Amino acid sequence: MSVMTKDGRSNRGFTLLELLIVVAIFILVTTIAVPNVIVVLSNSRMRASITSFSGVLQSTRMLAVKENRTITTRMVVQAQGLVAYAKLASDTNPLAVHDSQIEMEAPIAEMATPTGPGAPSAISTAVLGFTPETTEPSFNTRGMPCTYSGGSCTNKGFLYYFHDTRPGSHAAWAAVSISPAGRIHKWFWNGSAWTD
Repeated sequence: MSVMTKDGRSNRGFTLLELLIVVAIFILVTTIAVPNVIVVLSNSRMRASITSFSGVLQSTRMLAVKENRTITTRMVVQAQGLVAYAKLASDTNPLAVHDSQIEMEAPIAEMATPTGPGAPSAISTAVLGFTPETTEPSFNTRGMPCTYSGGSCTNKGFLYYFHDTRPGSHAAWAAVSISPAGRIHKWFWNGSAWTD
């Protein structure tokens, strides 16, 4: 459509049909792209949280060796989300400000085993190479993982599952294993298998 201005120049604008076509294309692209962006962001948050949790485990291990004491990594759900922190194994007090800690990206929950719609199968002991514990992991004075009880620490391996609890994030699963030898391994569910 052409409109003449007062000085005799022609202004061209968009027709209603052209605008409707552009809006329809925009809506179509948005409908396709938004769910994919949400999945990518959810997976990024999960990876960041698992990496942070692995870091706390490694820090707990180094702190146990450095201080020549048994240190435990604990998890607690707080208003802001799941928090992992390091504390002396014999210290039963709750999380304190001075404790080494990380906050995992919300809303990620720690699970004993994968359950619910779209949940993956558990990582088999054949793949892990050991039968895992799901209690709080402690590290002894040599940096070996163990279960602490009454002053003694029995060498064990551990496995923890994490799930993004937002609606529609069924594929957002991850796990962290600690072998009895102390190897910390991150696992991510890709929709059909556990990978690293």
